[in-house]
Amino acid sequence: MSEGIVVRKQGIGELLLIRPYVQFMLGKVIARFGDSIDSIAYSWMVYMLTGSKLLMGTLLAVNFLPNILLGLFAGALVDRMSPKKVIVLTNAGRGLLVGITALLFSLGQLQVWHLFVVTILISLLECFTSPAEVSSVPRLLPQSMLLSGNAMSSSASRVAELAGLALAGALIATAGIAWTIFIDAVLFALSAICMSRVVYPTNTSSTHENRAIHDDSVNPSANTKSIFAEMMDAFLFVRKHVLLLIVSILFAFVNFCLMPFNVLRTPYVMETLQAGAGGLSLLSGLMVGGMVLSGLWMSHAGANYRKSMLVISGIVMLGLSYALTALPAYMSDFQLPTAAACCLLMGFGIPLATTPLASYLMEVTPSEMLGRVSALQSMLCLSVVPLGGLAAGALAEWIALPVLFIVFGLLLALSVIMILFSKNFRQMS
Repeated sequence: MSEGIVVRKQGIGELLLIRPYVQFMLGKVIARFGDSIDSIAYSWMVYMLTGSKLLMGTLLAVNFLPNILLGLFAGALVDRMSPKKVIVLTNAGRGLLVGITALLFSLGQLQVWHLFVVTILISLLECFTSPAEVSSVPRLLPQSMLLSGNAMSSSASRVAELAGLALAGALIATAGIAWTIFIDAVLFALSAICMSRVVYPTNTSSTHENRAIHDDSVNPSANTKSIFAEMMDAFLFVRKHVLLLIVSILFAFVNFCLMPFNVLRTPYVMETLQAGAGGLSLLSGLMVGGMVLSGLWMSHAGANYRKSMLVISGIVMLGLSYALTALPAYMSDFQLPTAAACCLLMGFGIPLATTPLASYLMEVTPSEMLGRVSALQSMLCLSVVPLGGLAAGALAEWIALPVLFIVFGLLLALSVIMILFSKNFRQMS
């Protein structure tokens, strides 16, 4: 097949004809499959090792610190490098670190401080992986197919994640936590191999003339500008595109509100629902299932709606269903099915809110700036997550989990008020 991209009408069938994009997506899918298995095993391992909600919140907060502190610097470096090489190296490194964690746990030598060190190192690598992946998509797809491509990639990743979550409980019960985490390490290595085989087109069809970039090329301005000047360019770009700044602030608040659920999902399953690892897999799996359904719908019909309305609908759905996860605590029967239904709705709302923003970012940002601009936006969106993680862990020691979920879920749903009357936000087509 030709390595050039022929612009065709949007649709899954047309996307599958673009071989480099399909190969890229396969590498992401493999990584997500392993990651989803690891997410259950790691959460279970941390709670078994510490038994502390506060410590779980602290560890999750630490996980986001490298992205907040160094994400923009990493994004600027990615703009000077081949995105494929960055993804290959970071995935291989993450696999090695996960494998070390599994080995220490199997030997009974894993301690809390090990978790903090490995978490920081993996997060540092993720600082490079994320902007490299964002920078790759517009190089593999024409602008007219970005929304469909992002939705399809999200759906495919979520299907893999769903399969991993469904398998995680059984793996933990049969193979144990250490072997389950080791599987994730192997899958990261396999993902790195797949990504190394992706051939980036030498040019793409786009409204941005400067999107014609070869995989091994670097930003020409890298030879004339310092990396700090390039970082400042990202700030100036976001300041110029006020909508990016507005939505970043909104999603920072959304992420803050979601922290109690993210931090305390394992205690919620064990204490409120009286379920085991299988219950955690079920809730996480149905949330991902909702993301899959939403992503598939977005890939087919999302282009028929304004991005602003999709974002608003997604946030409201996410917040209300989040608040409803408190219901099982006040029920005598059907606790797990009720929580599962709420998680399915939460999952459906997430792509509605996030996919249009990702597509808008790729549409308005020149490809040679995507790494640092996406890193800056990620930094803004995650800026309050450590505070949210610490607050969630501390509050859980004093306030019942269902009450926390109600309060933060309603706050999340009401957050759309800050953008409903924004002229800039209504301009998002």
